[in-house]
Amino acid sequence: MTRNGPPRMPTLGVGPMSKNAVDATVELARDHDTRIMLIPSRRQVESAALGGGYVERWTTDEFAGYVRDQDKDGLLLLCRDHGGPWQHPAERAGNYSEEQAMAASLASFRADIEAGFDLLHIDTCLDLDGSAALERAIARLVQLYGECHETARELGREVRFEIGFEGQGVDTNDPAEFRDQVTEVCSRLAADRLPAPEFVVAQTGTKVLETENTGALLTAPSAVGFAVAQLARVCADVGSSLKAHNADYLPAESLRRLMQRGVAAVNVAPEFGVVETRALLELLDELGLAAERDEFLRIAHDSGAWRKWLKPGTTTSDHERAVIAGHYVFATGEFRELKDRIAAQAPGIDLDARLRAAVYAAQLHYLVHTGASVAPVLAESVRTA
Repeated sequence: MTRNGPPRMPTLGVGPMSKNAVDATVELARDHDTRIMLIPSRRQVESAALGGGYVERWTTDEFAGYVRDQDKDGLLLLCRDHGGPWQHPAERAGNYSEEQAMAASLASFRADIEAGFDLLHIDTCLDLDGSAALERAIARLVQLYGECHETARELGREVRFEIGFEGQGVDTNDPAEFRDQVTEVCSRLAADRLPAPEFVVAQTGTKVLETENTGALLTAPSAVGFAVAQLARVCADVGSSLKAHNADYLPAESLRRLMQRGVAAVNVAPEFGVVETRALLELLDELGLAAERDEFLRIAHDSGAWRKWLKPGTTTSDHERAVIAGHYVFATGEFRELKDRIAAQAPGIDLDARLRAAVYAAQLHYLVHTGASVAPVLAESVRTA
């Protein structure tokens, strides 16, 4: 099997948690003249026909158009994250059958391809009522992979693929089991004359819950590093590369360990939403806008978007739950009205520049320590905010 060819993919995937997060990534890529992957999930950005997403209420076309308008140098790659059946909330809420969920995910992928996405992550780990059995997940993955490849061919597009077929956990995959699984998938793809995936997602001891990384990488770094090196070798043997998800909240040492052990790229997403939320709260404290601060926390908490991120048996406070959920409400009418009121009471302060600067600084940490950039150059918005 052969991959789709050069150029080499970037080492960092950034979740577009908000418009400010996207704008920060544009600045970061430009300042460092380096390529970065933008990795919207179906929850974040989706076609209007399939229910849309929560980030800026952008459709797939609108998101792609905005990025291209801002990214004059063409440094950002559009990469679908967690595409697949039941990956959009509407599909579980609507009790979609397998046939319906597969059709919806294929329609979503087609919209991505039409919009010019560069990479599609096919994630078939879900079933309507929980996690999919491995054999079923693999069968669905191979089917969608072939259908997406054919759609891209028909539309004259070149698209790369990332595959995953199990949910993220705190430990690593067993290397022997992982080899069997990846070999089976890639053998099936080869039998259908399909290219090898650019990335394979594995369990790399990274797992985000609440506002920290709870993965084994932080508690047993040597053991995780040893296993990750074997997982990376498995991926290389099938002509692919290893990708780590849930790399949020990792210190420099942990990021370097992953890259040194053979991880080719990492995805970071929810941390950037939390960073922006905390930056807004800090600004409200600075301005003495206690009523507006409390209103924002209420809107965020009432959204309930924090529920999926909680640890079992958690004792986290309502304040921290609101911080986890803050970025989910940035595009709501209620928040936008509040933001306008905040801006009116902050003369001389560019609110979005302040928020963007905080996100930029957080993204820079990952760019530097995944080896994509060696000098921590600050953007103009960071230097002057």
